[in-house]
Amino acid sequence: MSKLYVDNVLKTQGLSLFSVRATSCKEGHTLLFSTLIIILFIAFTGLISGCSEVSDHEEKEEDIEEEEIEEVDDCISGQLYLEKDGVLRVDLKNPNPIDNDWKLEKTFQGYEGEGYLIWKGDDHFNTPGEGVLSYSIQITNPGTYQFVWRSRIGAGTKNTEHNDSWLRISNTSDFYGEKESTGERVYPVGSGKSPSPEGSSKDGWLKVYMNRLNEWFWRSTTNDKDPFNVFVEFDVSGIYVIEISGRSAYHAIDQFVLFETGQLIDQATTAAYSEIRCN
Repeated sequence: MSKLYVDNVLKTQGLSLFSVRATSCKEGHTLLFSTLIIILFIAFTGLISGCSEVSDHEEKEEDIEEEEIEEVDDCISGQLYLEKDGVLRVDLKNPNPIDNDWKLEKTFQGYEGEGYLIWKGDDHFNTPGEGVLSYSIQITNPGTYQFVWRSRIGAGTKNTEHNDSWLRISNTSDFYGEKESTGERVYPVGSGKSPSPEGSSKDGWLKVYMNRLNEWFWRSTTNDKDPFNVFVEFDVSGIYVIEISGRSAYHAIDQFVLFETGQLIDQATTAAYSEIRCN
């Protein structure tokens, strides 16, 4: 009868492999088949190990990304929004750590992000600077930009109430309202330029309004009863500050854009949100 002699025992991939010697053709076939099974098993366990390493690597990358997001959210010196290719798009958040009467809400559907801000303080028709929201922005492409926010009337049934807030963009080359059909301009009171807009203005602030009921709408105009679009000029690259303060109670704002003239508003309002870094 044929005999199988065990030569030695090898440890590979955690599996005991036996090196054997066959003394007949039949036993040789059996040995070959067994060897193939062992090779396939080793290859399979190696594949699983490789997949596990890739999965661990992906998890580490996700952890790093989450840490980066947390770092931006926890910027001690504030956040900086970066303009890119002549477009800046910002989802409105309250940067103030203490209550300032801008409330984050989710009542009106159609907003983007975590919610929208709505002014729940008193009316300040002639006193800008209450509940100031400040957003630092970095401009890398100097030029003339139009400012538009996406807002909504948050109370009542009139399109001329609860429809406006104060806006100021300081230390720029120019900040003004311009009538699209004629190019006529108005400047905020306190800018040292004239004429000033119809309606209220003070200390470089413009009253900025919209007139749509029951919907979120991209519109920002100044000058009562004769709307002028809002523009700002940046002659040099640098960091600037956009300020918003409460004027009419229950005016809700979801986001805003700045886009260089020559671009379409639809391009700006559908662009990706601007990159954020610590200021």
